[in-house]
Amino acid sequence: MSDTDSVVTPLKTVFAVDGRVGRILVADDEEKNRMLLRDILEAQGHQVALAEDGQQAIEKAFANQQDVVVLDVMMPKMNGYEVCRQLRTDARTAHLPILMVTALTDRADRLKGIQAGANDFLAKPIDAEEIRLRVKNAVLAKHLYDKVQDDYARLKELENLRDNLTHMIVHDMRSPLMSVSGAYDIIMDEQDRLSSTQKEFLIMGRHASRELIEMVTSLLDVSRMEAGQMPLNRIPCDIRSIALASVDSMTVLARKRKLTLSVTGDSVSADVDHDIILRIFSNLLGNAIKFSPANGAIGIDISSTSTDVRVTVTDQGYGIPSEYQQRIFEKFGQVKCRKENKMYSTGLGLTFCKMAVEAHGGQIGVVSRVDEGSRFWFTLPSTQISREINRR
Repeated sequence: MSDTDSVVTPLKTVFAVDGRVGRILVADDEEKNRMLLRDILEAQGHQVALAEDGQQAIEKAFANQQDVVVLDVMMPKMNGYEVCRQLRTDARTAHLPILMVTALTDRADRLKGIQAGANDFLAKPIDAEEIRLRVKNAVLAKHLYDKVQDDYARLKELENLRDNLTHMIVHDMRSPLMSVSGAYDIIMDEQDRLSSTQKEFLIMGRHASRELIEMVTSLLDVSRMEAGQMPLNRIPCDIRSIALASVDSMTVLARKRKLTLSVTGDSVSADVDHDIILRIFSNLLGNAIKFSPANGAIGIDISSTSTDVRVTVTDQGYGIPSEYQQRIFEKFGQVKCRKENKMYSTGLGLTFCKMAVEAHGGQIGVVSRVDEGSRFWFTLPSTQISREINRR
């Protein structure tokens, strides 16, 4: 760098009054410019590290945590563009604000710096007030980035704590719930001795206990899937037969709501976990029954292509507003029923469905309009595609 590239604007002594100070790495091959930039920045309260060339700049950036890099473009051995590129490709420094100092005014040179990953430019001769403000803003940006990362890490820690606590509580709940459900089953064997009212309450209690067991099971399974600890027992299955089995299990509940259930489509084979797919059908049918008005119809249609099996569950319910159609697949997502102006929790059923379908290599979604019902759909790889995926 020539003498004409030196900083010529008189140095003003300034102090950071708002706490926006940080660790600054200054890289310049001219000692007088390094010293001058150091004096400007230390006058603000910054901690300044110096590098004499590009390679030293990279080594110091990797070795010590920095908040901002002030980088001269024209340096021997390795120019500022290459330094910038290397800093951007390493996870330790990819987020660092980089201010490139250059006497080059050509548009192509500046575009080259932007392509290399520079955040901002300082033109020579440098104005002391300009570098003070630009560095202060860059430090603020870095501090905000660090705060977001810290907050995110803390949030993940709290989420993990919550999930672990929930998993522990729910795991302990499952055994007594199974005992309650078993007791209901034993009493059902003696229902001839009961009055019609007692039978009705008995059926209600047994159904409620089974719902609770399903909720607990879904929560435990979602936790296992999130942790990658729920292997699938894939075997060749007729998807239509699984759908019919699910309809049979839901017939009594549908009859109470005066709903008709039907299955259309041909028999299609796929390598899946039979019990998991059965639960997917049961969850989708259960939701359709829950949110459908009386005297409606719910249909399951099964089709296939050379690559996948597609299942569609159609209801004539209230429909789901577009703003909720992605949220319902989240854990404990909620959807608003406009007719009743109430929020309904979708619990973990749809979350389980999404994770289970994706674990099989498929996709899931919903097409819905308010007052026109909903069509939940999911796909599963065909037998051949599924086996190819497993071999990889």
